[in-house]
Amino acid sequence: MQIKKLIKNNISLIKYFIVGIINTLVSLIVIAICMYLFNLKYDTSNIIGYVIGLINSFIWNKNWVFKKRESNELLKEIVLFLLVFLLCFGIQFLSLKVMVEKLNLQEYISQVIAMIIYTIPSYFLNRFITFKQKNNL
Repeated sequence: MQIKKLIKNNISLIKYFIVGIINTLVSLIVIAICMYLFNLKYDTSNIIGYVIGLINSFIWNKNWVFKKRESNELLKEIVLFLLVFLLCFGIQFLSLKVMVEKLNLQEYISQVIAMIIYTIPSYFLNRFITFKQKNNL
């Protein structure tokens, strides 16, 4: 019974991580294609990968993770989602630059670490601000 209760109480977090895994794979594939197929710089590839991931993430988070289907708040949700994205992406991108340019870590490994840095604040900000529901408090 404890496990069922734990899962039920954290279902949005579990769904968020499932979407996050899919989104991470999509973003990493796009980044890899940009870096290795099109020979784009790691930072340009990162931006392209995150933009593609942003679109995918909004659709899945709104409709499946946080189940906010009301259309009367769509513009507000898009704006908040973009603001959360920009904040978290800024943290992630700065971390990426430091890892590659100051710590001399491998570019692709740094991309993966930076994604983890992005994910944690993104979940909490989207859950409690962007897709806030009365029962979230």
